[in-house]
Amino acid sequence: MILSYGRRERQQILGTPLPASILGLSLPPTRTREMWVKVRSREWWEKVVLLEFGDNEWRENFRMNRESFNRLCVMVDPFMRPAETTVRTPVPLPMRVAIVLYKLGSCGEYRLVANHNFIKVPDLEEATQIAARFQRAFGLPQIIGCIDGSHIPIMPPSDGYRDFINRKGWASYVLQGVVDDQCCFWSVSCKVPGSAHDANVLRMSEIYRQAHRLPKRAIDVEGVGVNFYIIGDPAYPYWIGSSKATPGLKCTQQSRSHSMFI
Repeated sequence: MILSYGRRERQQILGTPLPASILGLSLPPTRTREMWVKVRSREWWEKVVLLEFGDNEWRENFRMNRESFNRLCVMVDPFMRPAETTVRTPVPLPMRVAIVLYKLGSCGEYRLVANHNFIKVPDLEEATQIAARFQRAFGLPQIIGCIDGSHIPIMPPSDGYRDFINRKGWASYVLQGVVDDQCCFWSVSCKVPGSAHDANVLRMSEIYRQAHRLPKRAIDVEGVGVNFYIIGDPAYPYWIGSSKATPGLKCTQQSRSHSMFI
């Protein structure tokens, strides 16, 4: 097909982008592309799993004891060994294997697998800050958390159906949570059927079994050394440390209206 000279000229003009200066546009300056890497905490893995977990905790979370876990890591090392990168430190092989086992063993979503990066027990500095904010807001010293439970509706299994029926008459799991003064969770447990009492839910939770790892710092209150504590409603037991009350600490009518423990 032969085009006339004028038609060819118009097509060339329309197909060629015009300089910004002719159009009167000011283009933004070019920017150097930045690389963004999110830093995630490994505190739960390094300080709790590796240092504190016994065989029961290993089986509960990873469906095998620690010896079997170590043997599995050796077996999969040729296939899962992390490659060295210049961007960030790679996730260690044992931690990779643990993530896979936790995911497969719990059928949890990826955000559940990662929950220990965000929901963790406060350290001593964080607990001190929480207690100070609680005292400024409510006038009570040494509080680092509030504990309570909530029922999560489920479709119960046919076997053991009654165990899941809560006091309201429907099937559930009990979710127990501890929050700080800003309503941020620092402990979550959801693995007990709905018929269980709150006190039993507490006794079966990680925060109870790992109570010795909770931050501790006593201050003098009217001549009595008072440590950090958590408050809850009367359904929770009055429990301090090893379930023994602090010597010299009197239980007043006000303190009976709620429970305290650590």
